[in-house]
Amino acid sequence: MRAAVWGWTGGLSLDAAHKVPTCGKGEVKLKVRAAAINPVDYKMGRLLGQVAGMDVAGVVEEVGKDVTSLQVGDSVFGAVSGSLADFAVTKPDTLGKMAEGQGFVEAAAMPIAYLTSLQSLRDAGGLVAGGRLLVLGASGGCGIAALQIAKGMGAGHIAAVCSGKNEALVRENGADEVVDYTTTSLAEHYTNMEEAARFDVIYDAASGSGAGEDYRAQALPLLKQEEPRGQYVAINGAASMWARRFTIGQKKDQHLVLTEMNTKDLEELARMVAEGTLRPVVAKQLALTEEAVREGFDLLRSRRARGKVVFDMDM
Repeated sequence: MRAAVWGWTGGLSLDAAHKVPTCGKGEVKLKVRAAAINPVDYKMGRLLGQVAGMDVAGVVEEVGKDVTSLQVGDSVFGAVSGSLADFAVTKPDTLGKMAEGQGFVEAAAMPIAYLTSLQSLRDAGGLVAGGRLLVLGASGGCGIAALQIAKGMGAGHIAAVCSGKNEALVRENGADEVVDYTTTSLAEHYTNMEEAARFDVIYDAASGSGAGEDYRAQALPLLKQEEPRGQYVAINGAASMWARRFTIGQKKDQHLVLTEMNTKDLEELARMVAEGTLRPVVAKQLALTEEAVREGFDLLRSRRARGKVVFDMDM
């Protein structure tokens, strides 16, 4: 089978005759129809597995004897180790059934970005209907997912931070207000904020993106101070936040989220797709070739992708 594999020095190449993975008794084997990539793929590289990629959408080709939740022929999406390949094997609890009528490319664009945003807003942030939300990094994969999910949750006001050229994109996906970080800082835009205008949740999908970004200090003064206090939720952060995450724990109004891939939440996303709430944005659709893999990862590293980079195995 074809597979995009990591070299020991960090480079990627396409192996046209990679060994097809075997299905264990508690696993399922997928015929991969589409796969998306995320910054964690190139940040972690071979540590995540020899074959690149995690986000996947495909069709169940084989089920282990202990698997009862899925059957051959099911169309599913979720996360695997090594999605940039013709076949992949994983445990069924990292997969969910796709929404009826959704294409594989759009489904592959969802798992990590949409699950991260759902768990960040709902669980860590405690966003409720009518709440005020600020999304940092709003035009990226997680940012767009957060805008759409927040709109579906009934957020009262959604502010988005992105470059001015992406204003139309984020407004189309749910933003009520846009802050152009290329022309103004958060402090300048939100000068002398009254308590009623402060945010219930600030979702930071921008800090730690690869160019030294750290918005936490700018964001914290914009949180509501009255009870219930506003919550700052980040998907990456400074070393100090990671240290607290794994030792004494986070501060009560600051959270560093690690995504939990699970069937229940994946199928919640599928339900939202079916009702028309979620519409994944694909920045680039590519074939699984060595040249296209390099192109896709270069675009991802540039931090200029508007939405998700997805590989279509049928191209």
